[in-house]
Amino acid sequence: MRLSCQKAFILVVALTAACHESTSPPAVLRSFVLESVDTQPVPVVIHASGGDTTTLYWASLRMYEGGTAEIAAHSRQVHATLPTREATDISHYSYRIIGDSISFDYSPPCPPYALCVAPPFGKFTSSSTATLFYYGGVGRQAAYLYRTPYALD
Repeated sequence: MRLSCQKAFILVVALTAACHESTSPPAVLRSFVLESVDTQPVPVVIHASGGDTTTLYWASLRMYEGGTAEIAAHSRQVHATLPTREATDISHYSYRIIGDSISFDYSPPCPPYALCVAPPFGKFTSSSTATLFYYGGVGRQAAYLYRTPYALD
């Protein structure tokens, strides 16, 4: 009987310790919502060519403590020959801040030999805004202006 009580005690201690371990996501360091793309307010058409159109309705940028970030974007893609796709896509990144500049890398990294679009890069343009740049094809670069949802400036 004594052995069973010791096993039960160890199980209770282990379960209590497990309940106190941190499994919560990392704390949000900064949060932004998309305001405009190339000075055009959202919703905005970000691609239109040959009967295909992509409209971006909203996007958000969350930067977490520990150097991870995610960008969520809700868009609608209308194609001339394919079904319409409307969805929210989330991209995961690691980031580095040096001064007012920020750079992103895919997390997990883009696989070797894969054709991945370059991750965004940008600047904090004030205490409440960030401008991210995305490459949109041959020499084209689009500026996405993000603002904190509670910005006063």
